[in-house]
Amino acid sequence: MATYIMRTGRTPGAELGHLASALIVAAIIVAVLYIGQPILQPLVIAGLLAFILSPVIRRLRSLGLWRAPAVLLTVLSALGMLVMVSTTIVVQIADLANELPKYQTNLGEKVKTLGGSTFASSALNRASESLKDLEKQISRPQERETAKPLPVEVHQPEPRGIEALFAVVKPLMAPLATTGLVVLFLFFILLQREDLRDKFIRLAGSSDIQRTTLGLNDAAHRMSRFFLAQALLNTSFGIVIGLGLWAIGIPNPALWGILAALMRFVPYIGGFIAAFFPVLLAVAIDPGWTLVLLTVGLFLITEPVAGHVVEPILYGQHTGLSPVAVVIASLFWTMLWGPVGLLLATPLTVCLVVLGRHISALSFIEILLGDEPALEPEERFYQRLLAGDANEAADQAEQQLKKLSLSDYYDAVPMKALLLAQADAAHGKLRRETQKDIRETMEEIIEDLEEFKDVTPEQKKKDSARNADTAEPDAAEPTANLSTLPAVPVLVRSQMPDDWQLPHPVLCIPSRSALDESACLMLGQLLEKHGVGTWVQPFSDIASPKTMRVAVSDAPLVFLSYFGAASKPAPVRYLVRRLRRLMPNATFMVGFWALGEDRKKVEEWTKAVGADHGVASLREALAAIVAEAGGDAMPMLTQDELVESAA
Repeated sequence: MATYIMRTGRTPGAELGHLASALIVAAIIVAVLYIGQPILQPLVIAGLLAFILSPVIRRLRSLGLWRAPAVLLTVLSALGMLVMVSTTIVVQIADLANELPKYQTNLGEKVKTLGGSTFASSALNRASESLKDLEKQISRPQERETAKPLPVEVHQPEPRGIEALFAVVKPLMAPLATTGLVVLFLFFILLQREDLRDKFIRLAGSSDIQRTTLGLNDAAHRMSRFFLAQALLNTSFGIVIGLGLWAIGIPNPALWGILAALMRFVPYIGGFIAAFFPVLLAVAIDPGWTLVLLTVGLFLITEPVAGHVVEPILYGQHTGLSPVAVVIASLFWTMLWGPVGLLLATPLTVCLVVLGRHISALSFIEILLGDEPALEPEERFYQRLLAGDANEAADQAEQQLKKLSLSDYYDAVPMKALLLAQADAAHGKLRRETQKDIRETMEEIIEDLEEFKDVTPEQKKKDSARNADTAEPDAAEPTANLSTLPAVPVLVRSQMPDDWQLPHPVLCIPSRSALDESACLMLGQLLEKHGVGTWVQPFSDIASPKTMRVAVSDAPLVFLSYFGAASKPAPVRYLVRRLRRLMPNATFMVGFWALGEDRKKVEEWTKAVGADHGVASLREALAAIVAEAGGDAMPMLTQDELVESAA
C-alpha cells in the first residue's frame, strides 16, 4: 500500500473518488446534451456550417469585401440554397404521395406472378408493407381528415380566419424555428469568429497562448477543409445519383438524390439506406427486373468510387477515427438526438478528435476515438512480450521492416521494450520467471525474423537493380553474392585475421538477467548476418560465480550485455574480472543499453568496469565488432565514423 501511494501520489480511496467525480461529470454532460437538445442542435449545426462556409468568407474578404457584408452574403446564399432544397423535397414528396397507391398495386401484381417462389414472394410482401408504411407517413394528415365517423362524434365549427391560418402554419413552426436559430447562430459565429476563438483560448490554455493559438488555427483550417470537401463530395454524389436515377427512369429522382447526399454523412450504412427506396420503387414500377438491376448497379458503382477513389484524393485515406469509435459515436448521438444525431455523429466526432490532438487537456479524446495506436511501438511490443504473443509481435516487426533495416528496427523497438521491462524489474514488478518467459518469446520472434537481411529498403532496391543489370557473378569471387550495408559490410571468414578464423569468434554474455540474454540473441543474429559467428552463453551458466562456465574460451572478443541503469555497474565489473582470468587474451566490449546517446557516460562506465570498448546500441555494437573482425583493413571505428567513411 505504501509503495502504491508513493508511486501514484494518491490513495486507493482518492482514486475511486476521482473516478466517481469523472463519471458524475460525464453523466451531467449527457443530461445537458439531452435536455438542451432544442438549443444545442441548432448551435451544433451552425458550428459545422461555419466550418464549411469559412473558406468562402475568407475568399470574399481576400477580394476586398468587409467581414459583415461577406458574412451576410454567404449566409443568405446558403439560406437560399436551403430554401431551394426544401421546396424540391416538398414538391417531390407531394408527387410521390399521389403515385404510391399505383406503385403498391404494381407490387401486388408482381407478388401474384411470383407465387411459386416463397423467398421472392416474402421479400416482395415486405417491400409492399414498406410502401404502405411510407404512404401512411406521407398522407397521415389526409387520413385524419377522411377517417370514418364514429357513432358518437362532436362537430366543431370549421376554422376560419386566423384559426385556419394557424392550422396551416402550426406544423411548420418547429422546423422554421430550428432553421431560424441555425441561421442566427451561424451569422454570429461567423461574425464573431476571432472573439470566440480568443475566449476558447482563454478556457483551453492561456498559459501557452502561442501553442494554443497555432493549434486552434490548424484545427480550424483542417476541419474547414475536411467538412467543405465532404459537403462538396456528398452533394456531387447526390447529383450523380439523381441524374442516374432520372436516366434509368426511377420516379422522383431529385428526392432520392437529396436523400443520397444526406445519407453519405451516415457511416457504413448510409449508402444502403439511400438505395433502399429507389430499389423498392424499381421493383414496383417495372414488370421485369431491368430497372432493379440498373438501380442496384448505380449504387454499387457510385458508392465505392466516391468512398475509395475520390475521398482519398480530397482529404486523405481516412478521417482519423477508428471504426469502433465511428460506430459508438453514431449510436451515442442517435440515442441523444435521433436522426439528426445520426447525421451529425461523424462530423462531431472528427471535431472532438482534432481538438484532442491540439489541446493537451483533451488529449484523452484522441486516444479513445482516434485511429492512431494508443501505445507506442515499443509499448505494444512489450505488451506482446508480457502476453507471450510471439506471432503478433513478429507481424508488427514485419510491418516496421518495410521501412527500417533489421538492426535499426531492433534498436528502435525491441531494445526499447526491453528497457521498459528492465524498469519494471528494477521496481520489483517483473519476476525472474516472467523475465525468462520474455527471453523465450524474444527467441521465437528472432527466429521468425531470420529470413530478413540487415539492409535498408533503399539498399534492397539498389541491390535488386544492380543484380538485374549485371551478369552472373563469378564463382571464384567469395563476396559477389553478399548484400552489404553502406556502413557495415558483410565479412568472409577467410579474409579475417588468424585469431578470428573460428566458428564462433564472438562470445556474447548476459551480465545480470534473462533480459540481457535477449539483447545478446539479437546481436548474435545481426553478427551472423554480417559474417561473424557468435556464441550466446545462456544466463543460467553465468548467474552464479561458483558454477560459471563459458563454451568458447578461446574467442578473441567477449561482448557483455547490460540493461541496468545504476550509478556504478558493479555486476559488470566483477564479471569482467572473472572472465579476464579465464580469457586473458580476449578483447572485452560492453553494451550499456540504458545510456542511450550519453557518450561521456558510456566512456566513464567502460573505464569503471575495466572493459576495452563500450557501446550503447546494437547498431553501434555491430559496426564496432565488424570493424574489429575486419583486422587492419578495417580499424575500430564508431558507427558515425563508419557511416562517414562509407559516404
